[in-house]
Amino acid sequence: MNTEVIEIALPEYQLDSQPDYLKLGKKVDTGIEKNLPDGVYVYRAISADDHLNLTLDQLVVKILELGTDKYDPKRKEVCFEEFCMYDHNIHAGFFSIQNSRIVIDGSYEHPSLFGDTIKKFYENALLDRGFGVRVDLLLIYDANKLEKAKKISLDAESTRSELEDCLYKFKDKDNKKDALVAIVKILR
Repeated sequence: MNTEVIEIALPEYQLDSQPDYLKLGKKVDTGIEKNLPDGVYVYRAISADDHLNLTLDQLVVKILELGTDKYDPKRKEVCFEEFCMYDHNIHAGFFSIQNSRIVIDGSYEHPSLFGDTIKKFYENALLDRGFGVRVDLLLIYDANKLEKAKKISLDAESTRSELEDCLYKFKDKDNKKDALVAIVKILR
């Protein structure tokens, strides 16, 4: 299966002030709806700023090769200590497309997949990092090719349930790129 690369120009998406989550979100949501068929998906949002050794295009090439942005086994993920007791590969969200429309569950604060995502990266990243983070890529996976991660360190304290629900692992760990349906590039 070929992974589709979807480019969406969003020069107005800046971090110098609070982004208009709903306006920006609807633009990206519409791009996803136009390019992906009805189905169930898992998506991972990442920032190019977390991969300073690569340009955005180089990062996309690396992800297309591997099926994931986890190319450096020595690099610890954000909040590593909170998730290390799970057998996960990625921290991601879930959505579906029905009748060519994105469907999200009630846990989203905004009626937009991307709008809610950029809110979390702008506001919630302050708690983890001390500053807001720009989402540059959405990695969209076939949800049928992933499964929920399980806790492997049973005596360790669990993370919050809303975060635990976002931990996934690939069913075929040797062929992660087969699960990757699309990469959405959010152009500056």
